Amino acid sequence: MSPRTLLMISGYDEPPEHLETLANGRHGFPGLRAHGFECAMLPRCYEQLRYRIDRLAETIEEMRKDGYPFPITLLGYSLGGLVARGFLRAYPQRAQDVESIVMVGTPNFGVVTRFMPHLVRLFRIPDRAIDDLSHESDFLRWLNGTGGHWEIDPRSRAKRWTLDREPLLGADGTRNRVVAGLLTTRYGGTGDGVVGGDSASLGSRFPTHYIVGPHCNHMNLIGHFDPLIFLWTGFIVNDLVWPHTLRAILRFCGAKLPVPANA
Repeated sequence: MSPRTLLMISGYDEPPEHLETLANGRHGFPGLRAHGFECAMLPRCYEQLRYRIDRLAETIEEMRKDGYPFPITLLGYSLGGLVARGFLRAYPQRAQDVESIVMVGTPNFGVVTRFMPHLVRLFRIPDRAIDDLSHESDFLRWLNGTGGHWEIDPRSRAKRWTLDREPLLGADGTRNRVVAGLLTTRYGGTGDGVVGGDSASLGSRFPTHYIVGPHCNHMNLIGHFDPLIFLWTGFIVNDLVWPHTLRAILRFCGAKLPVPANA
């Protein structure tokens, strides 16, 4: 099997090493490298997302010079999915570099960030991208090609973010794939406890694989413990979910699937 290149992009205030479980596997379950992928990591960056997109463009060019097989797959977790998707928004002329984009737990509508700036200041978190994650951010307006507004669902009386017009989906509208968690706990199965399912799928506009169950929280999608999210939500990491994320990534990439894990 010819090697394929997968460039992994970590989330908010996360080092690339947080994606090593997906790349290498754990506890006897093989990761992406065992399935023929050459996994590279975007270096850690604390700047706002538009700057990270430019860093991603530079990294992709360096990978080409270093002889990585092209075209590549971009795999972005959480905030990293916005960076991956933003690459083709900012550099549409380089669409031939990218075979596909897989976003895991990515807030394509944004997330509610009203409490996050206080935690950022309290814990002196250096990452500067928190404002870009808001539903109403200039970044997401640029990425989606439209803004939005809050509406009240007449059945549930819950607020729902609605785009003002149809968004931009990508270079050809078919490159993006999404893996999203739906918790079947007190959160009601509407998201992974951090990113709503509607936000991850961009209002069902992207092909989405939902992983559903009581352990399908934002951290478990990649099998890594994040102290900030633990303080915010109380989620505890385990090995019940990330193998299913791995299977979804492999299926999206057309790779041979491993034997299903017990969940």
